[in-house]
Amino acid sequence: MLKNNKAQTTIFMIAGLLIIIGGVIFFYSTQKVPTKFEPEIRIVQEQVPLEFNPVKDYANACAYSVAEEGLKIIGKQGGYISLTDKSLNKEAFSITDNPTESEAVSFAKESELKIPYWWHLKSANGCKGDCKFASKRPELRTVDNSIEKQLERYIDLKFKDCLNDFEPFAEQGFKIIEAGKIKSDVTIGTEDVIVLVNYPLNIERQDAKTRISQFTARMPVNLEKIYELGTKITNMQAKHRYIEKHVLNLLVAFSGVDKSKLPPMSDMQFKFGSSTSWRKSDIKSKVTGLLISYIPLFQVDGTYNYERNTFDSELKQRLYDSTIIPVANTSFKDLSAQFTYLDFWPVHFDLNCKGENCIPSSTNSIISFFGIQQYRFAYDLSFPVLVELQDPFAFNGRGYAFNFFLEGNIRNNKPMPVDFVPLERAALSERSLLCDARTSGNVTVAVASAATRKPVDGANILFTVTDESCFIGSTSSEGTLQERFPVAVGGMVNVVKDGYVGKVVEFDPQLKADSSLKIEIFPLYRKKLIVKKKSVVKTPQGWQFSNVPSDLGPKESATVTLTRANGEGELDSSSVEIYEGLQEESAEIEVAPGIYTADISLVLDERIIIPEKQKCFKKGIFGEKECFTIPRIDFGEKSAPGQEKFPSGGLKMNITLNANELEKYGTMVLYAVSVDIANVPEQNRVIEDTDQINKIEEYSQTYQLALQPTFQ
Repeated sequence: MLKNNKAQTTIFMIAGLLIIIGGVIFFYSTQKVPTKFEPEIRIVQEQVPLEFNPVKDYANACAYSVAEEGLKIIGKQGGYISLTDKSLNKEAFSITDNPTESEAVSFAKESELKIPYWWHLKSANGCKGDCKFASKRPELRTVDNSIEKQLERYIDLKFKDCLNDFEPFAEQGFKIIEAGKIKSDVTIGTEDVIVLVNYPLNIERQDAKTRISQFTARMPVNLEKIYELGTKITNMQAKHRYIEKHVLNLLVAFSGVDKSKLPPMSDMQFKFGSSTSWRKSDIKSKVTGLLISYIPLFQVDGTYNYERNTFDSELKQRLYDSTIIPVANTSFKDLSAQFTYLDFWPVHFDLNCKGENCIPSSTNSIISFFGIQQYRFAYDLSFPVLVELQDPFAFNGRGYAFNFFLEGNIRNNKPMPVDFVPLERAALSERSLLCDARTSGNVTVAVASAATRKPVDGANILFTVTDESCFIGSTSSEGTLQERFPVAVGGMVNVVKDGYVGKVVEFDPQLKADSSLKIEIFPLYRKKLIVKKKSVVKTPQGWQFSNVPSDLGPKESATVTLTRANGEGELDSSSVEIYEGLQEESAEIEVAPGIYTADISLVLDERIIIPEKQKCFKKGIFGEKECFTIPRIDFGEKSAPGQEKFPSGGLKMNITLNANELEKYGTMVLYAVSVDIANVPEQNRVIEDTDQINKIEEYSQTYQLALQPTFQ
C-alpha cells in the first residue's frame, strides 16, 4: 500500500511538472515580438523520461531538417516557399517567359526555379506616362504571408513525412500514437531562427508511458540581417537608380562614331557624307555583352566580399566607383553580395533607328562640299539583375544563400522616373561601424552649404584609405558630426548627400588628438527650364544676329547638356534635358552653382528646300562666260531615312550659374542661336545659307553676353 501511494505521488508530481513546463513553453512560443528581438531566445525543453529521449531527439532532428530545407527554398526563391502553391504562399504571381514583363524570373528555360522581383516595372514595357513600379518582397514576420508564416505552413506539411511513422522505433518496441494535429511556430530572431513544433504524441514501451508534444530546433542563420541588407539594396535602387546610371555610363563610355562601338547618344560631325552605320541586332548583342561583363562589378560597401580597387585610368576608376553601393549606418561584414546578369534572360531593347539599319541624320551638299552628320540615338532598355546575398558562416559553416531580382529600366537615355516609397525594414537593430579600429581623437566634421552657408544635416561621412572605406556617421541637425576615425596616412573624407554635389577632402586623423574639419558642398537646385532662341536672320546686307528672344515653335526642339566644371575634390555633375517647343508640361533640370559648358542642339522638324540655281563665271579676265546648275537640295526629305529633322542651330559656350539666382528664382531661361533659314522665302535660298549652321560656336562666342541665361 505504501508503495502504491509513493507511485501515485510520483505520477502526480511528474504530471504537475509537465503542466508547468508546457505552460512555460506555450508562453515562449506565443510571445512573438513584432519590433525588436533580444540577441538570444531561450528554448525551454520539455522533459521526458530518459528512455524516450531517442524518440524526442529523432523528432527534433526532423524539425531541424525540414526547417533547414524550407529556409533554403525560401532563400532560393526570394522569400517564398512556393510561387504557385496557394496552400503555402497566398501571394499571386504573374509569371511569363519574358522576364521584363513578369513579376518573377525563370532562372533558366524549362527551369522550375523562379525568383521574384523585389523592385521592377509593373507596367508593360511600352507604357507612356502612367508607368507603375512595384515590389514582390514579402514581409519578414507578423503578417499572414510573411516569411515566418510561410515557413510554418511548410513545416506543418512536411514534418510528418520526415517522421516516417517513427519506423526506426517500431522494431525497438515503441508504440507511438498521434494525439493531436501538427502546428509549428517560427520566430526569426536577431541571430538565428527558432522553430517549435507542437505535435502531441502518446508513447508506450513495455510498461512505461509518456506524452511528448513539443519539438524544437534552433537554426543558425541570421535571416533578419540578410533581409535587412536586401531591403537596403532594394531601397537604394528604387531611390537612386544606381543600376541604370551605371549602365548609362557604360553606354556613353563604349559609344562613338565607329562601327566597332555603340552608336552615340549625341554627336555631330561637320563633314561630307558618312560611311558609319550599325545594325540594331548587333547593338543589342553588344549591350547584352556589357551587362554580362559589368553588372558583376557591383559591390556593397562594408560587406564580406567588398574590396575597392584603384586604376591609373580616370575613366576606368569612375566606371568602377559607380558600382560601389554605400550602405550607411549598418555593418554587414559577415555577409557577401553578388550581382549577376546572364544572357539567357532576354532584355527589352529598342533604339530610334529606321528598321534594322541605324544611320546618322545627314545634311549634304555636293556643290559646296558642305555636310552635317548628326548622331542622336535614344536607348530604351529593361533588364533583370540577380542579387545573391550569402552568409558563409550560417549553418555551422555550410553557408546560406538568399536570391532576388531587381530590374533596370532606361527610356530615352534616362532612368525611368519613380515615385519612391521606401520598403520598411521590419524593425532591425543596427550597428554604425564599417571599421572596427577607431583610435584617433574626437574629430568634429562640420558640413555646410557652399551656397547659403547654412548647416547641412543628414550628410553621410565616409573615410577611405586606398581600397578600404568606412562609414563614420551622418551629420546632425546642426550640420556636425563628432566621432573617432581610423588613424591612417593618405585618408580621404567623402561627404555624400542627396540633392548636393558630393565632395572628397584629404584628411589624416591624429592618434588621440582632437581635430576638426569644415567642408562646404554645393546644393543641387531643380529648376523649371525654358529654352528660347535668338535668331540669325537673312537681310539684304547678309546674315545678321538679332538680339530679340522668341519662343521655340511647335516643330522645334532643343537638347540641352550642361556639364559642370568640378571644383577641387568635387564629384562629376552634369544634366541633360530635352525641351520641346510649346510643350504642355514644364521641363525641369537639376543644377548646382558653378561654371558650366552649355551645349544646346536645336532641331526643326520641317522640310527645308534649297531650289535649283544657275551660276555663271568667266574664265580669266577676257574669258568666255560659263554657267552651271546647282541642283535642288531637299533637307528633311521624308523618303530618306533619318532625314526628318533639320539642324537649325544651338549653343556652345561657358555659362556661370550664380547661387543667389538659383536660390531666389524658380525658372531658368537658356538661349540658343537659331539660323532662320525656314523664314527665308524658298526662291531666295541659296546653298551658301547652310554655311551659317557651321558658325554656331562662332556666334556663341561673339554674342555671349546676349546669350547668357536669365532667371524668372
